[in-house]
Amino acid sequence: MSGLLDKANKTASETVTPKEATIETTVDVEDPLQLDTKITIGLQVAGVVALLISIFLLIQNGWLYATLTDYILAIFLMLIGWTLFNSSDYLQQELSKSKIVLTAVGFVGLFVATIVGTIFMNAGGAVTIASVELDGEKDEIDLSFFGPSGMTYTVEVLVDGNVQYSHDGEINIDRGSHSISLDQFWSGNSMNMNDMSKVDYEIKLTSEGGEDSVKFNDIMNREVDTGFVRITEVFDTNSNGEKSYTGITVEMIIGMGDPSAEYGFSNNFFTGTTPKTIASDWSATLVVKKGSNVEYQYTTINANEGVVNGVGEFFGGWVVMPGTNAGDLARDDFYDGGDGCYTFEVQIVNALGETYTDTSSQIEFSWDANEADGDTQNDQPAEAC
Repeated sequence: MSGLLDKANKTASETVTPKEATIETTVDVEDPLQLDTKITIGLQVAGVVALLISIFLLIQNGWLYATLTDYILAIFLMLIGWTLFNSSDYLQQELSKSKIVLTAVGFVGLFVATIVGTIFMNAGGAVTIASVELDGEKDEIDLSFFGPSGMTYTVEVLVDGNVQYSHDGEINIDRGSHSISLDQFWSGNSMNMNDMSKVDYEIKLTSEGGEDSVKFNDIMNREVDTGFVRITEVFDTNSNGEKSYTGITVEMIIGMGDPSAEYGFSNNFFTGTTPKTIASDWSATLVVKKGSNVEYQYTTINANEGVVNGVGEFFGGWVVMPGTNAGDLARDDFYDGGDGCYTFEVQIVNALGETYTDTSSQIEFSWDANEADGDTQNDQPAEAC
């Protein structure tokens, strides 16, 4: 009996326990620290850039001479920069009160140091020109200055180097301003239509601390001298292909023509050189003549900075003139003289400058002959006389 038990135990002891299968798996996971580092560094850089921009605004304007908008913008950018800089630590859960205080002291310290620096730079200096702007509606220039409170100054307008206007003033707190009517010193356009210099305009400012000057030729083109007209013939065609002329669409352009604007019109197209359009104040009257006879006269139009209410924007180029029939100048309203050469005379009165009459736009019509011929192949289109 015992022999049987011993044999069973020996068999059990020789039984091999199976090993568990082990499967090794490798999962490629991107290191999150690499992504976090890019974000945090980017936020820190953005914060520093925002601070530098706010400091640049302070240096550019000067704390004494900046406007309320300048103050708010500079402070806002500084706060944005501080927030962005600290948000990098917040994302890594490393933000502490000590870091908040230290970065706040650093950002505000640099900001205040810049303010103090600009104050010292501006204080005790000369009066300087802040801006020269054109008020087209009033035909005047608006000047603004900044400088030490109470400092007196003399502002002069020089035309081709010669003083044409002078004014004495005093800085109030840290600013000064003055407006000058253009007719006080007007001597003609600063440039011609080819941007060649004609007249030189300059503001000169003299104060105890020194002199400042600026040229303002870019805003001193105010006088127009040229008015051209182009037309489009309007006609009906019957079932036999015969034309019946009903009128013309008239377009006009007003601008600076001296020295090389040229009129040309052929086969119903303008072929010349247009004048240079500008934003200015003027009035113009278009008269259609045949010989010395006035066949039609448009109502005088008045431009404010090149815009005529109800007509269009002449500072942009050609503008369609009001018509007498569906937007066109009807045949019966100007063609009583029959075929021949018609002059589209433009009378221009400048608000600032001279009065001009331009008779360059001369167009020959052959309507009677075209209709009588009946053969559209031989029709003579409108062209320059």
